[in-house]
Amino acid sequence: MKGFVWRSAVLVALGVVDYWLARPWRFVGLVIMMLYLWQWLALHYRRRTIYIVRQRRHRLANRLQLTSGWFQLGAGAKAEEALAALVESESDQSLWFRGLPSRWSYLFLRWDAYAEERGIIIRWEQFDHLDPTYRAFWMLEWRLSQATRVADDDIEVRFVSQGFYIYVAQNPPLRRPWGWRGLRDGVECGYTVKKRGTTPGTTIQT
Repeated sequence: MKGFVWRSAVLVALGVVDYWLARPWRFVGLVIMMLYLWQWLALHYRRRTIYIVRQRRHRLANRLQLTSGWFQLGAGAKAEEALAALVESESDQSLWFRGLPSRWSYLFLRWDAYAEERGIIIRWEQFDHLDPTYRAFWMLEWRLSQATRVADDDIEVRFVSQGFYIYVAQNPPLRRPWGWRGLRDGVECGYTVKKRGTTPGTTIQT
């Protein structure tokens, strides 16, 4: 928080200086402000990347420790089962990087790490239906931020043609964010692009 206050103060000071500069020097001041903002954003994303790597390393270490524990107890079948689940999980996550724009790969990594920190597992289904558009990206960001606030267990994200559906199990359903539909055992929301000639929007599965 302290670093944020200092960086904000520096940015405001640069803006004040640029405002009072003579016209020929205002462009130079503007360039300096842009470079400062660029460095600020670069630092922000470096920190988030380190956070993601730490969360993934922590999860991998825990699962390997579980497998090792089963081996030490002589439960070879349990150890093989845990190892197979780990391999399957890592194999599924390789889909996050196959032919997708970097913003989508980063989205999957970031939300997976954030959910792990909160003790939640996000299950991504039907990747072959993913339509990696900008609008779907921002809608998924928004809906996942809502889902993680109300989820106590797993979150299911199912991609469909030109959209997605998110399901959060709640038994009984206690909290429903704006735009979500209450079900008997949870809440659900969806986003799909409508047919040509209409505008895209948020829809609820029926």
